[in-house]
Amino acid sequence: MPMKQMPDKLLDELLKDCEMAEDILGREGLLAELRKAVLERALEAELTEHMAYEKHDGAGRSSGNSRNGHGAWP
Repeated sequence: MPMKQMPDKLLDELLKDCEMAEDILGREGLLAELRKAVLERALEAELTEHMAYEKHDGAGRSSGNSRNGHGAWP
């Protein structure tokens, strides 16, 4: 599936506080934050698909196969 071009307004918003390359490329920079956010979103979607119900949905309660949070560490 081809990627859509990212809108300039979105790029401007993401880059507005970046003053140095480190702000973008550094260990805690924009790219690291984006990578983490995208991976967490993808994993959450995968879990929702696997469990067949949305997060906080009562469908999983007492089913023996319920969501009990996630293990993301800061």
